[in-house]
Amino acid sequence: MVALNPRLSVTHNGHNTWKLHISHVQLNDSGSYMCQVNTDPMRHQSGNLDVVVPPDILNEHEPNTLEGGVANEAGNVQLVCQATGVPEPTVQWRRENGKDIVVRTEGREKQ
Repeated sequence: MVALNPRLSVTHNGHNTWKLHISHVQLNDSGSYMCQVNTDPMRHQSGNLDVVVPPDILNEHEPNTLEGGVANEAGNVQLVCQATGVPEPTVQWRRENGKDIVVRTEGREKQ
């Protein structure tokens, strides 16, 4: 049964194929779906939908710039990069020359 949701519709080719259409797919559309054929005995087929969200950098500042600051020599500075996506994106830090930066995260070294 399809709930009253304007993003969901079902089509039938007039023979033996039924299709569930989901428009404007959202993250909460992820999950299991089942096609049920009401015969005796009842038959069904299940499938799973995984919705992915492209990675994005959350930037409240100028495009392509990091929140940072100025530090005195031997002082401290913090650069902030916030990213979202499903699955969760991996964030890597690099210098302008492309070389990796080894950072400490929760007591472990990471590249």
